[in-house]
Amino acid sequence: MRHAILAQGREDLNHLARHMTDIMHRVLQSGFTPGPKPPDWTPAIDVSETEDHYEVVVELAGVRREDIEVYTEHRHLVMTGWRKDPTPPEKVRLHQMEIEQGQFRRRVLLPPDADEDAVTARCRDGLLRVRIPKLKTRTA
Repeated sequence: MRHAILAQGREDLNHLARHMTDIMHRVLQSGFTPGPKPPDWTPAIDVSETEDHYEVVVELAGVRREDIEVYTEHRHLVMTGWRKDPTPPEKVRLHQMEIEQGQFRRRVLLPPDADEDAVTARCRDGLLRVRIPKLKTRTA
């Protein structure tokens, strides 16, 4: 039993170290100058390609569909949104908190053959799926 407790403590310290590193990275990246607020967390994404389209899958468990925005901007796919704090509103004593909340933002550079004007997105079961069709190549 003692080993399990020590392992849990090490895991908590590793999570805290990752969180502190992320905070320091944001501070250093900001250059200590006022600017747009950086995102509070960064969701995981998968990017795949088929013969006729690209697909970006974003893991957004607990994010409501109406709290997500997907658009293209300067040859980038941009996905932004908000996840509310999952803790109950009444006073509680937290023992562990790993679920990130707040604002998120992901930008993905689109390939030259991506059709920015035909992007579609759907959100289901905690996954946002964005489909980017490829431009049709003209044959002579």
